[in-house]
Amino acid sequence: MRNIKQIITIIVLGFAIVLNSCSDFMDIVPSTSYTEQMVFTDAALTQAFVNDLYNNIHPGAQEHSLDGLTDDAYFTHNYGQKDVVEAASISQTNLQWYDNNNNPFRWVNRYRGIRYANIIINNIDNVPEKVGFNLERMKGEAYYMRAHMYHELVRGFGGVPIVTEDFSLDQVEEMKKPRNTMRECLEFIVSDLEKAEEYLPETVGSGEWGRVTKFVATGLKARILLHVASPLYADRTVNTLAVNQFDGDRMATYRAARDAAIKVIEDGPFELIDCRGGINTERAEKFKAIMTDIQNSEQMFVRNYHTSIGAANNMGLWHGPNGYHNWAGTTPTQDLVMAFEFEDGTMPEGMTKPGEFQKGNPYNGREPRFYATVATDGNTWGRPRPADAATLDPTPLGTLQAGKYEVTDGDVQIEYRDGVVRRSMWGVDTRQGPIEDWNGSWTGYYEKKLIDTSVDAQYFRQTVPHVYMRLAEMYLIAAEASIELNELEEAAKWLDILRGRIELKDTRSTLAARGKQFSQADMRDFLRQQRRAEFAYEQHRYFDVRRWMIAPEAGNKPLTGIIVEGILKPGQTSYKPYIHNEEKYDYYYYVNDLSSRENRKWLDKMYFAPIHQDEIRRNPNLVQNPGME
Repeated sequence: MRNIKQIITIIVLGFAIVLNSCSDFMDIVPSTSYTEQMVFTDAALTQAFVNDLYNNIHPGAQEHSLDGLTDDAYFTHNYGQKDVVEAASISQTNLQWYDNNNNPFRWVNRYRGIRYANIIINNIDNVPEKVGFNLERMKGEAYYMRAHMYHELVRGFGGVPIVTEDFSLDQVEEMKKPRNTMRECLEFIVSDLEKAEEYLPETVGSGEWGRVTKFVATGLKARILLHVASPLYADRTVNTLAVNQFDGDRMATYRAARDAAIKVIEDGPFELIDCRGGINTERAEKFKAIMTDIQNSEQMFVRNYHTSIGAANNMGLWHGPNGYHNWAGTTPTQDLVMAFEFEDGTMPEGMTKPGEFQKGNPYNGREPRFYATVATDGNTWGRPRPADAATLDPTPLGTLQAGKYEVTDGDVQIEYRDGVVRRSMWGVDTRQGPIEDWNGSWTGYYEKKLIDTSVDAQYFRQTVPHVYMRLAEMYLIAAEASIELNELEEAAKWLDILRGRIELKDTRSTLAARGKQFSQADMRDFLRQQRRAEFAYEQHRYFDVRRWMIAPEAGNKPLTGIIVEGILKPGQTSYKPYIHNEEKYDYYYYVNDLSSRENRKWLDKMYFAPIHQDEIRRNPNLVQNPGME
């Protein structure tokens, strides 16, 4: 119901809204309070309220993200994630990271945004027309945003209460809604997205980049249909709570997901970025640009960032190497490194268990997505070192030093894995190095995919957007749904197009190279490996391991990284400053057990997030997720 006395805080640019840059419609400048009655009598004020609705979905670019809660990454500074991956202590009274603003499905944040969307949807038909303002489009944006926030909640908690009213403060009893079932939530989200499709434009210009379109709504429909069709929601042994179980037709839901994804691919204005041409590291730069370009044809829905106003994208500072005065926030694991294939389609073997080692570079010959995602010892970072590190690494674009190295004029004595003590030095990007060692990577790797490495992140923000959705996801949704429908040729078609754009071998050849069959089971495993490699650091893995019910395997792996040792070859000498040189050095790579940092353990209660006890107290009709009491 409408509450005329409700005060709404909206973001206004002066008093008029001008959409004249790629993210001005979300720029945060002085806020002013208006009554609801005022807002919905003026289309310009309504537009401001709709614009601010974008700030209520998760902003994306965060120091610690969902990746650190998976086998893909480790969050260096904890801040509540350790308890989540160790599982045992998490409950409705100990939410840790789940009650953090970095959580994209944080209950209180998403329901606040849903409330604002409800206010708009329930009042916008009463707003007088005004030249220069499109009320139908505003309605479409509000429907999309409500669906987006519900999709975030559902993927985190399972079935949640569907609220469409904008309650007044005296409607306490009316607010106490029970959790809706997964079928009801899915139908509601799909309905909102179909309304959004009706009202939203098919495309936006550069000046409105970051606003949702009809095909973004179709893409989100494909994503949520695939998610709910997945094994977790059909399970009745581990997933024992009725509201979290999907009782619909799974095959029909997979088919609907595939149809929606194909519609985006075939009818939408988006195109895959062509990464072909050059050696694998050159193709890697083209692939990386999909995420770091301010705008390109593969991006479907993004959040834009400026250098000085609004929400900040400090990913370079948060995740970059300590040798650049960055914080090494969420670093790749050894397990992720070994999930990327070689260019011939085969997978690397070994080097996953603590104590395993290899002499010689284990990263040569990998596929382009690996080099775009993970920065390893000896990699070029992309900009000169800061002044206090320039003498330690004089290479023009910085070469990562994530190991320990024998040097002829070394000033420390270091014992190596072979038991020999050598005159040595620690790399500038290690936790024993000379610059902010507390910010060094524990895993021996750094994330590169989401970082504009040309920016001096110690002092400056990057303008890289956060990509909520890109066209590659539609190809992999179409492929996965086809596999589950046992239509394998159809699945291979979409996989081959996606792999072909980075010059990887076709699906059949790759399966054969791995000793696998063109069967549903082997195709399913192949698809899952492809999603992991394609979307690393894009916050898909957390949901994928749950919906596929592979979390016991992924969540019980020991946390591992790499230790790199550079030992001078017989007869060779090397003096500081150290520079990576495979002609002078033999490099050894040892898998490092990091269980002392996080003793990772999976418990089945972690399939669904805990609802805060305060929410249960306020609404006794809510049922807590199993194991979280």
